[in-house]
Amino acid sequence: MANDRGLLPKARRDELTEPLQKMLDRWYRNAYEDDNLFLTMARRPDLLEATWGFIRYIYGGQSSIEPELFELLRVRLAWANRCVH
Repeated sequence: MANDRGLLPKARRDELTEPLQKMLDRWYRNAYEDDNLFLTMARRPDLLEATWGFIRYIYGGQSSIEPELFELLRVRLAWANRCVH
């Protein structure tokens, strides 16, 4: 599953289904220009859909945790795990 560097392969933007392309457009518009996480998870659309709900909850203002604090936690976890996505 992983490539020779141990990284999960990303989906290609030009091969995304129309619903995934629309999600990616929202991702760019509302979240990040960095699409590594999105395109990696796009290879498993059901996982992406489940995660999308969580992201919408946190960053959409429904959570009692401020989005800025959650972003700090996300970055810290990625750093601690040497995550390139």
